[in-house]
Amino acid sequence: MIDKITALAVPPGNSLTDAPGKWAWEQPPRFSNPDDAIDHTLEMIENGTVKDDMLKMMFAGITVEELVEQITFKGFMSGAISPDVAEVIKPALGVFLVNMAIEEGFEPQMFVENPKIEGAVTDEALFTIMKDRNPELFSGMIEELNRMEREQIDELVAESDAPVEMEQQPSFLNSGEEK
Repeated sequence: MIDKITALAVPPGNSLTDAPGKWAWEQPPRFSNPDDAIDHTLEMIENGTVKDDMLKMMFAGITVEELVEQITFKGFMSGAISPDVAEVIKPALGVFLVNMAIEEGFEPQMFVENPKIEGAVTDEALFTIMKDRNPELFSGMIEELNRMEREQIDELVAESDAPVEMEQQPSFLNSGEEK
């Protein structure tokens, strides 16, 4: 659905009348050399909580392609790299992410088949993504959780010395009339 133009809407071409240099990407990039950009990006991934998040997302089924696109786009938006440097460093970032996943013991999905994810990566979102993108892993995790729950119930029953009495709910079957 196309939004209607209102009296308070910004007219088309308004950005061409703004003062130049207002945004970070309108400034010269901090890294014009692709090698420096890769070194900086890999350092940021390795030395922060970003590495764990990247591994979780790849484990859940987010593709390497999607992560590389987001990393380079964020680098451009923050003024760290230019669009051409972003394109040049994509293969190196992809190889780094694949290697990082393989070192953790799983093979990540490389390319997008059906792009359709928006929002933050909460636990619920992670499992929804995993269910869509990596159904074998998701069903295996659900089965393992069910197995663990069954074992806990078996242990509780085995530890109990008294027989388990079930509380009777009111029912027409046990209304007190015996025939």
